[in-house]
Amino acid sequence: MNWDDLKIFLAVAEATSMRAAAKQLKVSHSKVSRRIESLEANMGVKLFDRMPDGYRLTKSGEELLPVALQTDDSLHAFGRSVRGRDNVLEGQVCVTIPDVVAINLFVPYFLDFMVENPGIQIKVSDSTEMFDLSRREADVAIRMTNAPPEHLIGRFLGNTHQAVYGTRAYVREHRPDLPGSTARWVGWGMPEKRPDWLDKSPFPHLEVMGHFNNILIQVEVTKRGAGIGRFPCFIGDHSPELVRLSDPLPSLDVWLLSHRDLRAAARMRAFRQFIIGHGSDIKARLEGKAGETVVCSDV
Repeated sequence: MNWDDLKIFLAVAEATSMRAAAKQLKVSHSKVSRRIESLEANMGVKLFDRMPDGYRLTKSGEELLPVALQTDDSLHAFGRSVRGRDNVLEGQVCVTIPDVVAINLFVPYFLDFMVENPGIQIKVSDSTEMFDLSRREADVAIRMTNAPPEHLIGRFLGNTHQAVYGTRAYVREHRPDLPGSTARWVGWGMPEKRPDWLDKSPFPHLEVMGHFNNILIQVEVTKRGAGIGRFPCFIGDHSPELVRLSDPLPSLDVWLLSHRDLRAAARMRAFRQFIIGHGSDIKARLEGKAGETVVCSDV
């Protein structure tokens, strides 16, 4: 049995369509179709029923699936084990991290790490999805979550605190703390008549101006003096255009995650130790210890 055919079989079984499987594997739709036909011909059985809404495993396909999954897991486990025995400070560390966390907090640490370890290259994949570290889609995941996966080695880096921010000029002109204020919130999420978060905010009497589903856009809108916004402190406290208008409140934990099979690799140890060595600074920035809350009347 051709291992490449087995990988394609797994992709189609999980995606239920040739096109989705082809996109995942980064190959053409026709190649996926040909390889499935070849696998079925070599095995002498039909593995999929071609249905109007996608591909469905036949009985033979269902019997092959656990065998293919076990083989796939065994090969990945072997690869991780071999990779983990690397004792040389060379190679690549692939880090998956949300772009907002990378840009506003971790990029300086990544650059300093590569200066100290010139044989190691950091590859950053900006994503909020939990990459499958067991399949080596990434070596390390930095994630904002209060429920990290149990099968990964985790190091708690701190809790993300959020606060309200605005420009000095905007706060002076619109005084968001006053009952008759003309200040407006920079909205986020889907437009609603009255969002739930508004009543829980420090300034529940204010209306919303616009809706922006990306926090980097929200920050930019706030910096341009269009309203006040609520952001993580590691963004707001380090934006010189903004002042903090409320005490920080906790939200999501931040974790440094990796697979236990890779913990022996020298480059992985070096990277984890470097980040953990800067843990106090990272925690302080996450929790808003590096900033100061001001009173609107004093701005």
